Amino acid sequence: MRGFSFASVVLSYFLVGGGMFVGLLAAGLIKVESEMVVYALMAAGAAVGGFVAARASLGSTILEAAIGAVAVVATVVGLAAGTEVGKLLWHVAPDATMKFVGTIGVAATGGAIAGAFVSEKLLGEPSASSLPWLLYAALATFGACVLATVFASVLATSAKNEADVESLAAGLIAGMGIGALLAGLASGASARARPLLTCLLGGGLGTAGFVYLIKVLAGGGAKTSDGDATTAIAVFGVLGAVVTLIGTLIGWFTVGKRNAQA
Repeated sequence: MRGFSFASVVLSYFLVGGGMFVGLLAAGLIKVESEMVVYALMAAGAAVGGFVAARASLGSTILEAAIGAVAVVATVVGLAAGTEVGKLLWHVAPDATMKFVGTIGVAATGGAIAGAFVSEKLLGEPSASSLPWLLYAALATFGACVLATVFASVLATSAKNEADVESLAAGLIAGMGIGALLAGLASGASARARPLLTCLLGGGLGTAGFVYLIKVLAGGGAKTSDGDATTAIAVFGVLGAVVTLIGTLIGWFTVGKRNAQA
Protein backbone atom coordinates (compact mmCIF):
# COMPACT_ATOMS: atom_id res chain seq x y z
CA MET A 1 0.00 0.00 0.00
CA ARG A 2 1.09 3.59 -0.63
CA GLY A 3 -0.31 5.09 2.57
CA PHE A 4 -3.22 7.47 2.88
CA SER A 5 -4.62 9.05 -0.31
CA PHE A 6 -6.98 12.03 -0.18
CA ALA A 7 -7.97 11.51 -3.83
CA SER A 8 -9.01 7.95 -3.00
CA VAL A 9 -11.10 9.22 -0.07
CA VAL A 10 -13.01 11.51 -2.44
CA LEU A 11 -13.40 8.64 -4.88
CA SER A 12 -14.62 6.38 -2.05
CA TYR A 13 -17.18 9.03 -1.13
CA PHE A 14 -18.62 8.93 -4.62
CA LEU A 15 -18.41 5.13 -4.90
CA VAL A 16 -20.11 4.41 -1.57
CA GLY A 17 -22.74 7.04 -2.32
CA GLY A 18 -23.24 5.58 -5.78
CA GLY A 19 -23.63 2.09 -4.36
CA MET A 20 -26.22 3.26 -1.83
CA PHE A 21 -28.21 5.08 -4.49
CA VAL A 22 -28.13 2.00 -6.71
CA GLY A 23 -29.61 0.10 -3.76
CA LEU A 24 -32.34 2.74 -3.43
CA LEU A 25 -32.99 2.56 -7.16
CA ALA A 26 -33.33 -1.21 -6.93
CA ALA A 27 -35.80 -0.82 -4.05
CA GLY A 28 -37.86 1.56 -6.14
CA LEU A 29 -37.80 -0.64 -9.23
CA ILE A 30 -38.99 -3.75 -7.39
CA LYS A 31 -41.44 -1.68 -5.32
CA VAL A 32 -40.13 -2.64 -1.90
CA GLU A 33 -42.55 -1.71 0.89
CA SER A 34 -40.60 -2.97 3.90
CA GLU A 35 -38.45 -0.30 5.52
CA MET A 36 -35.93 -2.88 6.71
CA VAL A 37 -35.52 -4.32 3.21
CA VAL A 38 -34.82 -0.82 1.88
CA TYR A 39 -32.12 -0.35 4.51
CA ALA A 40 -30.72 -3.79 3.69
CA LEU A 41 -30.51 -2.88 0.00
CA MET A 42 -28.77 0.38 0.90
CA ALA A 43 -26.28 -1.53 3.05
CA ALA A 44 -25.70 -3.98 0.20
CA GLY A 45 -25.15 -1.05 -2.16
CA ALA A 46 -22.70 0.54 0.27
CA ALA A 47 -20.88 -2.81 0.47
CA VAL A 48 -20.55 -2.87 -3.31
CA GLY A 49 -19.30 0.72 -3.20
CA GLY A 50 -16.79 -0.16 -0.48
CA PHE A 51 -15.63 -3.21 -2.42
CA VAL A 52 -15.07 -1.14 -5.56
CA ALA A 53 -13.46 1.66 -3.52
CA ALA A 54 -10.92 -0.81 -2.16
CA ARG A 55 -10.10 -1.94 -5.70
CA ALA A 56 -9.67 1.66 -6.85
CA SER A 57 -7.79 2.96 -3.82
CA LEU A 58 -4.16 4.01 -3.89
CA GLY A 59 -3.75 3.82 -0.15
CA SER A 60 -5.34 2.42 3.01
CA THR A 61 -8.37 0.77 1.44
CA ILE A 62 -10.55 0.08 4.49
CA LEU A 63 -9.88 3.44 6.16
CA GLU A 64 -10.63 5.39 2.99
CA ALA A 65 -13.86 3.47 2.38
CA ALA A 66 -14.93 4.12 5.98
CA ILE A 67 -14.21 7.85 5.69
CA GLY A 68 -16.10 7.96 2.40
CA ALA A 69 -19.12 6.28 4.02
CA VAL A 70 -19.08 8.65 6.99
CA ALA A 71 -18.90 11.58 4.56
CA VAL A 72 -21.98 10.28 2.73
CA VAL A 73 -23.89 10.06 6.02
CA ALA A 74 -22.69 13.54 7.00
CA THR A 75 -23.96 14.83 3.66
CA VAL A 76 -27.40 13.33 4.24
CA VAL A 77 -27.58 14.76 7.76
CA GLY A 78 -26.26 18.15 6.70
CA LEU A 79 -28.70 18.49 3.84
CA ALA A 80 -31.58 17.36 6.04
CA ALA A 81 -30.67 19.89 8.72
CA GLY A 82 -30.13 22.63 6.16
CA THR A 83 -33.51 22.45 4.43
CA GLU A 84 -36.87 23.65 5.70
CA VAL A 85 -38.35 20.16 5.45
CA GLY A 86 -35.39 18.69 7.31
CA LYS A 87 -35.61 21.29 10.07
CA LEU A 88 -39.31 20.56 10.44
CA LEU A 89 -38.65 16.84 10.77
CA TRP A 90 -35.93 17.42 13.38
CA HIS A 91 -38.36 19.61 15.35
CA VAL A 92 -41.56 17.57 15.00
CA ALA A 93 -40.19 14.02 15.15
CA PRO A 94 -36.65 14.09 16.59
CA ASP A 95 -36.73 10.44 17.71
CA ALA A 96 -37.85 9.11 14.35
CA THR A 97 -35.35 11.35 12.57
CA MET A 98 -32.50 10.19 14.79
CA LYS A 99 -33.50 6.58 14.18
CA PHE A 100 -33.44 7.17 10.42
CA VAL A 101 -30.06 8.90 10.54
CA GLY A 102 -28.61 6.21 12.81
CA THR A 103 -29.87 3.40 10.59
CA ILE A 104 -28.51 5.08 7.47
CA GLY A 105 -25.18 5.58 9.25
CA VAL A 106 -24.90 1.94 10.25
CA ALA A 107 -25.98 0.73 6.81
CA ALA A 108 -23.53 2.99 4.97
CA THR A 109 -20.51 2.64 7.24
CA GLY A 110 -20.96 -1.05 8.05
CA GLY A 111 -21.64 -1.99 4.44
CA ALA A 112 -18.71 0.02 3.09
CA ILE A 113 -16.23 -1.37 5.62
CA ALA A 114 -17.44 -4.93 5.04
CA GLY A 115 -17.13 -4.55 1.28
CA ALA A 116 -13.65 -3.04 1.52
CA PHE A 117 -12.53 -5.74 3.98
CA VAL A 118 -13.71 -8.55 1.70
CA SER A 119 -12.06 -6.91 -1.29
CA GLU A 120 -8.72 -6.49 0.46
CA LYS A 121 -8.64 -9.93 2.09
CA LEU A 122 -9.92 -11.96 -0.87
CA LEU A 123 -8.33 -10.19 -3.81
CA GLY A 124 -5.23 -8.56 -2.31
CA GLU A 125 -3.44 -5.82 -4.23
CA PRO A 126 -5.58 -3.97 -6.79
CA SER A 127 -4.88 -4.44 -10.48
CA ALA A 128 -2.57 -1.96 -12.19
CA SER A 129 -4.63 -2.22 -15.40
CA SER A 130 -6.79 0.67 -16.55
CA LEU A 131 -9.62 -1.66 -17.68
CA PRO A 132 -11.40 -1.89 -14.28
CA TRP A 133 -11.75 1.88 -14.31
CA LEU A 134 -14.68 1.45 -16.66
CA LEU A 135 -16.66 0.14 -13.65
CA TYR A 136 -15.00 2.45 -11.13
CA ALA A 137 -15.71 5.58 -13.18
CA ALA A 138 -19.28 4.53 -13.97
CA LEU A 139 -20.23 4.01 -10.31
CA ALA A 140 -18.29 7.07 -9.14
CA THR A 141 -19.90 9.32 -11.76
CA PHE A 142 -23.35 8.01 -10.91
CA GLY A 143 -22.82 8.69 -7.20
CA ALA A 144 -21.19 12.06 -7.80
CA CYS A 145 -24.04 13.19 -10.06
CA VAL A 146 -26.63 12.30 -7.41
CA LEU A 147 -24.73 13.98 -4.55
CA ALA A 148 -23.80 17.09 -6.55
CA THR A 149 -27.34 17.43 -7.92
CA VAL A 150 -28.83 17.31 -4.42
CA PHE A 151 -26.40 20.03 -3.32
CA ALA A 152 -27.04 22.18 -6.39
CA SER A 153 -30.82 21.79 -6.17
CA VAL A 154 -30.86 22.78 -2.50
CA LEU A 155 -28.75 25.85 -3.23
CA ALA A 156 -30.82 26.80 -6.28
CA THR A 157 -34.15 26.51 -4.49
CA SER A 158 -32.85 28.17 -1.31
CA ALA A 159 -31.73 31.18 -3.32
CA LYS A 160 -35.32 31.75 -4.42
CA ASN A 161 -36.97 30.29 -1.32
CA GLU A 162 -39.11 28.09 -3.54
CA ALA A 163 -38.76 24.82 -5.43
CA ASP A 164 -39.82 26.06 -8.87
CA VAL A 165 -39.23 24.00 -12.00
CA GLU A 166 -36.52 26.31 -13.34
CA SER A 167 -34.49 26.11 -10.12
CA LEU A 168 -34.75 22.33 -9.97
CA ALA A 169 -33.78 22.02 -13.64
CA ALA A 170 -30.79 24.32 -13.09
CA GLY A 171 -29.73 22.27 -10.08
CA LEU A 172 -30.10 19.06 -12.05
CA ILE A 173 -27.94 20.21 -14.96
CA ALA A 174 -25.35 21.88 -12.72
CA GLY A 175 -25.20 18.79 -10.52
CA MET A 176 -24.57 16.48 -13.45
CA GLY A 177 -21.78 18.66 -14.77
CA ILE A 178 -20.10 19.15 -11.40
CA GLY A 179 -20.54 15.50 -10.46
CA ALA A 180 -19.04 14.19 -13.70
CA LEU A 181 -16.10 16.60 -13.42
CA LEU A 182 -15.35 15.70 -9.79
CA ALA A 183 -15.66 11.97 -10.46
CA GLY A 184 -13.22 12.34 -13.34
CA LEU A 185 -10.77 14.31 -11.19
CA ALA A 186 -10.84 11.71 -8.40
CA SER A 187 -10.55 8.85 -10.88
CA GLY A 188 -7.62 10.35 -12.75
CA ALA A 189 -5.81 11.19 -9.52
CA SER A 190 -6.30 7.67 -8.09
CA ALA A 191 -5.52 5.58 -11.19
CA ARG A 192 -2.33 3.52 -11.50
CA ALA A 193 -2.41 3.46 -15.30
CA ARG A 194 -3.72 6.05 -17.75
CA PRO A 195 -7.52 5.54 -17.62
CA LEU A 196 -8.64 8.05 -20.22
CA LEU A 197 -10.69 5.79 -22.51
CA THR A 198 -12.19 3.70 -19.71
CA CYS A 199 -13.15 6.81 -17.72
CA LEU A 200 -14.66 8.35 -20.85
CA LEU A 201 -16.90 5.30 -21.30
CA GLY A 202 -17.53 4.88 -17.58
CA GLY A 203 -18.46 8.53 -17.17
CA GLY A 204 -20.96 8.24 -20.00
CA LEU A 205 -22.52 5.14 -18.46
CA GLY A 206 -22.69 6.71 -15.00
CA THR A 207 -24.31 9.91 -16.26
CA ALA A 208 -26.77 7.98 -18.42
CA GLY A 209 -27.64 5.85 -15.40
CA PHE A 210 -28.28 8.98 -13.35
CA VAL A 211 -30.62 10.39 -16.02
CA TYR A 212 -32.42 7.03 -16.05
CA LEU A 213 -32.78 7.29 -12.26
CA ILE A 214 -34.40 10.71 -12.69
CA LYS A 215 -36.73 9.24 -15.31
CA VAL A 216 -37.82 6.48 -12.92
CA LEU A 217 -38.28 8.87 -9.98
CA ALA A 218 -40.28 11.21 -12.21
CA GLY A 219 -42.78 8.43 -12.88
CA GLY A 220 -41.46 7.15 -16.20
CA GLY A 221 -41.26 3.64 -14.81
CA ALA A 222 -38.61 1.04 -15.37
CA LYS A 223 -40.06 -0.48 -18.52
CA THR A 224 -41.49 2.51 -20.33
CA SER A 225 -39.32 4.20 -22.90
CA ASP A 226 -40.33 7.08 -25.15
CA GLY A 227 -38.25 8.85 -27.74
CA ASP A 228 -37.67 12.00 -25.69
CA ALA A 229 -36.46 10.09 -22.63
CA THR A 230 -34.14 7.90 -24.68
CA THR A 231 -32.71 10.93 -26.46
CA ALA A 232 -32.15 12.73 -23.15
CA ILE A 233 -30.36 9.72 -21.69
CA ALA A 234 -28.13 9.46 -24.77
CA VAL A 235 -27.36 13.19 -24.99
CA PHE A 236 -26.56 13.63 -21.31
CA GLY A 237 -24.59 10.40 -21.37
CA VAL A 238 -22.36 11.77 -24.12
CA LEU A 239 -21.96 15.14 -22.39
CA GLY A 240 -21.21 13.41 -19.10
CA ALA A 241 -18.58 11.27 -20.80
CA VAL A 242 -16.82 14.35 -22.17
CA VAL A 243 -16.89 16.21 -18.84
CA THR A 244 -15.65 13.11 -17.00
CA LEU A 245 -12.80 12.81 -19.49
CA ILE A 246 -11.82 16.44 -18.90
CA GLY A 247 -11.72 15.81 -15.15
CA THR A 248 -9.76 12.59 -15.66
CA LEU A 249 -7.19 14.37 -17.81
CA ILE A 250 -6.64 16.99 -15.11
CA GLY A 251 -6.49 14.44 -12.30
CA TRP A 252 -4.18 12.07 -14.18
CA PHE A 253 -1.62 14.61 -15.36
CA THR A 254 -1.52 16.56 -12.09
CA VAL A 255 -1.57 13.70 -9.58
CA GLY A 256 -2.18 10.23 -10.94
CA LYS A 257 0.72 10.05 -13.36
CA ARG A 258 3.20 10.91 -10.61
CA ASN A 259 1.76 8.26 -8.32
CA ALA A 260 1.93 5.64 -11.07
CA GLN A 261 5.59 6.40 -11.65
CA ALA A 262 6.48 6.38 -7.95
